[in-house]
Amino acid sequence: MAKSPRITVTGNPAREQADIDMLEQTVSLDGPVARGPEAHGLEPAPIHPAWILEGEPQVREKLLAHSIDGDTSVHLWDCTSGRFQWTYATEEIFHVVQGDATVEVAGARRRLQAGDTQVFAAGSQCRWSVPGYVRAVTCRLTAAPPSPLKRRIRAALAGARQRRTSRKR
Repeated sequence: MAKSPRITVTGNPAREQADIDMLEQTVSLDGPVARGPEAHGLEPAPIHPAWILEGEPQVREKLLAHSIDGDTSVHLWDCTSGRFQWTYATEEIFHVVQGDATVEVAGARRRLQAGDTQVFAAGSQCRWSVPGYVRAVTCRLTAAPPSPLKRRIRAALAGARQRRTSRKR
């Protein structure tokens, strides 16, 4: 049987395989494997000091991919133990790949662990409690005002839907 072609996002299969290998790493009993200089491109993304409630949580992230128009981006994100609050500037889909955390949004608490996905609305405020370490893949969706071309496409699609609906009556 022939191998299926590999789909690449960046056009660099070697870099993408390195990113996949990084996502598949696990935590040892001594803590995260990918700390220090071998951090696979994760860069510090400090939490605003006023948002930290307890401990010294350290956040890092790496841009993995983004859409051509820049409205959507995918990041690898990790955080060490601590408690902090966060206000989301964009809508964010958060998928835990390692570790766990408890989040509180609008008074509702939820424990997130490997395999769980949470959606945070733009403008929402959240309290995070990370007992040890958490790593996630996030997809950030920017609600940019539609361009003139997007408005025309939406109008054309709405008109097509309206014509289909009126024909069915």
